Amino acid sequence: MTPEELAEMLRRDREEWDALAAVLDARPSGALHDPESPAWDASDVYAHFARWIHNSTDGFEAWLDGRRLIRPPEGTDDVINARWQAEDAALSFSEARERASGAFTRRIAAIEAVPAERWDPKLQKMAEADGYQHYSNHRRYIETGGAAHATRDTDPQSP
Repeated sequence: MTPEELAEMLRRDREEWDALAAVLDARPSGALHDPESPAWDASDVYAHFARWIHNSTDGFEAWLDGRRLIRPPEGTDDVINARWQAEDAALSFSEARERASGAFTRRIAAIEAVPAERWDPKLQKMAEADGYQHYSNHRRYIETGGAAHATRDTDPQSP
């Protein structure tokens, strides 16, 4: 990864993280997704990111240090997400937000600490995991789900 590519990736990561956080912070309570999806609120989304970012950063650091890669969590993404949501259900909004922010900060620091000569295709792919595309997908999903909730909440004729 060239220094320019790295800088661009991190710029997009920070920009999209800030946009996601703004959406979550604006709606700290209440369901954020469409009615057919799991009823996640902002705490659930922050906890989700804390878990996944820590997981991918653990793998990134293991690869960089020449250690054996960690085993991925058991189950499909939906099964893992449901399990982690249940485990993190007692977290307050501020606790979940703090965990996610800490995970994001750790991830950025780990990526920025990589010497230029250490970048290889595998490390690049790992650095991109749980980055701006993941944040953007959730933000857009919340924004469209939120629109559906807003319509349903204000229009008694909505299903």
